[in-house]
Amino acid sequence: MKSSRLLSILIMVVALTMLVACGDAQSATTAQGDIAAVAQEIESQSVEAEQEAESAKATDAIQTENAETNDAAKAGDKVDENETVVATGKVNSSEEVTATEDEKADEAVVDMTDIKALDVPVTMYAQQTVNIRKGPDTKYDKLGSLSMNDEVSVIGESKSKPWKEIQYKDGIAFVHADFLSTEKIDIEALKAQQEAAAAAQAEAANQQAQTTVASQPVVNAPAGVIFIGDSRTCQMRAATGGANCTWICEYSTRYEWFAETAVPQADPIVGKGTKVVICMGVNDPGSCNSYANLVNQKAAEWNARGAKVYYVSLNPVDHPYEDKVAQIDNFNGTMPSLLSGVKWIDTASVVKQGGFVLEDGIHYDAAGNASIFNMIIRSL
Repeated sequence: MKSSRLLSILIMVVALTMLVACGDAQSATTAQGDIAAVAQEIESQSVEAEQEAESAKATDAIQTENAETNDAAKAGDKVDENETVVATGKVNSSEEVTATEDEKADEAVVDMTDIKALDVPVTMYAQQTVNIRKGPDTKYDKLGSLSMNDEVSVIGESKSKPWKEIQYKDGIAFVHADFLSTEKIDIEALKAQQEAAAAAQAEAANQQAQTTVASQPVVNAPAGVIFIGDSRTCQMRAATGGANCTWICEYSTRYEWFAETAVPQADPIVGKGTKVVICMGVNDPGSCNSYANLVNQKAAEWNARGAKVYYVSLNPVDHPYEDKVAQIDNFNGTMPSLLSGVKWIDTASVVKQGGFVLEDGIHYDAAGNASIFNMIIRSL
């Protein structure tokens, strides 16, 4: 188009020259105007063409820049995705492992500031089979066990709990203080005592089977009653004939047996409507805090199942157990305030008023056991 216009101008210029030469001034003026108009049009079209070219270049540049930006964004997305995988995958996983290991480490750590070292190691002997643990509490892992009369070297003791620190293999360990003594057990005397106790129990059970306590007939126990206790509970079972209750009891038992044997036996059978009656502590009244902590823990679980938990006071003792009187009074005065979600049954106050016969200073006669049983059942 531009070339065609240039040719037209050229022809007009030639014609103008001829007209001027011929003296046709008017025609020459007209031709000159036409030439100027065509030249202006060509110039205008040239400017438009240049603008279009510049616009095209700008468009190409923008498209190129956008393409590069998109590529960079895609590349950035990949980087972000990779970083996310690292951040949420391996890093978090590592942190979780570390946290778990730290928690385990915390559980295994013993607060040695609570352990008082003895000036001189003391040789002591196990009074019965007892567990050796990593720390001064039953929550710590077992390392082994001691049998009756096994010898240990005691090098320290807990300031807040009845636990002894002993030398064990190449390190240290802990044993509950109630199961250690500076004297060995006389095996022959123990056997004789156990045989006598078994004979007395059999005789008591036989008398109960043949004799009805007229003044204190056994009341009917509701369904689902579980008794957990020591020898006093065993004799209560004999005095009542069982009274359709479940009995988990054993002679000469303490907190260790309660935690490791009695509670695990009771746990599977506790459910909705169960009434768990605990009669423990006369053999180790100094373990009040240990009993309260475990009973509160289990009560929370058992109450959630629809059960109810009761703790019976420690009934009085007499000669030759006078050394336990103050401890028993302290136990009964302290335990109710420590319990949570557990009903306290105070039989001791009634027994102290009299009328109950202690056969050997710690165990009651059949009538007394029946009467104590009735008090408990009426309190459920």
